[in-house]
Amino acid sequence: MTALAYPQDLKPLTSLRFIAAFWVLLYHFKDHLGLGMGQIGLVADGYLGVDLFFTLSGFILAHVYLTSVGDGRFGYGGFLKNRIARVYPMHLAALAAMVLLFVGASAMGAGVGSPEAFKWSDLPAHLLMVHAWGATSAVGWNFPSWSISAEWAAYLLFPLIAAAVVRAQAWSGSVLAGALALCVWSFWALSNLHYALPWVGRDFSQMTAQIGALRILPSFLLGVALYSFGRNHAAPKSWAWPMVCVSAGWIMATTMLGWWEGFVWFGLAGLLYGLAETSRHGVDAPMSGRVFVFLGAASYALYMIHLPIDIVWFHALERFGVTETSDLMVRVGAVVGVFVVSIAASVFAYLVIEEPARKWIRAIQLPSFRGARSASPEPRRS
Repeated sequence: MTALAYPQDLKPLTSLRFIAAFWVLLYHFKDHLGLGMGQIGLVADGYLGVDLFFTLSGFILAHVYLTSVGDGRFGYGGFLKNRIARVYPMHLAALAAMVLLFVGASAMGAGVGSPEAFKWSDLPAHLLMVHAWGATSAVGWNFPSWSISAEWAAYLLFPLIAAAVVRAQAWSGSVLAGALALCVWSFWALSNLHYALPWVGRDFSQMTAQIGALRILPSFLLGVALYSFGRNHAAPKSWAWPMVCVSAGWIMATTMLGWWEGFVWFGLAGLLYGLAETSRHGVDAPMSGRVFVFLGAASYALYMIHLPIDIVWFHALERFGVTETSDLMVRVGAVVGVFVVSIAASVFAYLVIEEPARKWIRAIQLPSFRGARSASPEPRRS
């Protein structure tokens, strides 16, 4: 069935990145200053924002590259160059910030966390982006970057995943159902994996350093399969926003009512598909607004630099006497302040570090080999 094509720039999905990043920040900041944010289900389950990122990544990469995989124009070298340009500059900058912070704090006799989290022997794995492949015993240095290591694993496997999905294009609905079932099953079947494999350490939904590269695979496949289905199956225009609202409501219900976390997959998939449909049909406001899209573009920087900001901000507050016993409004203002500072810093990092470095790397010409294919042009993406 032929459907109205998706536009090249799926702006609502760029904006969705900011929502996902903000959700993760809520989770990471929830225990500060005794505000009880962790008692709110949506906040307590904010780690699921990473799974939303993973699914979104699969969808957008399929949007950019799936056609070229299908017709033989896909170039692996150019693809990997673009992926490195996308993730490595901010990863390196954030890692450098954490190293400087650790060295500075150590020189002043101040601690920034467990010594196990700042092991010099783990730095090579972080630099090579393999620290979520079982190469380290625990999260360390810039903790959130475990997901970038997982993304790197998915990037390396993308041609195989995409080729399999392309070959099954005639059964895209079944592939999508299977991928969604795999995501749900992975949360159910592997929730006690750490009992069988003690080195894993945590349940599947919270795997990070130990084997985060495994956590991404079902959700990344879901994103690719969802795009493969969606590009040939347009929902009616009148369904787009109701799908978004129902899916968002399902996510809220799953988290706020304490339902089993695996149920969230139905909401995440529906939200992604619904927002893509709003873009397809040109009814994507307000998610296509300039400010929202810009914040989405800067969301990777937000995700990557919020940990050093967290450490500096709350250690400074403690030095100034702001603690869990301080006035409520002071504590609320302090937590609001860390979000404002994080967002402002992410905008700066995006404009000064991320974008210039990305353009520089993408401009590098790779050696030409006989039979080599060029990578597809890439719109703004996750």
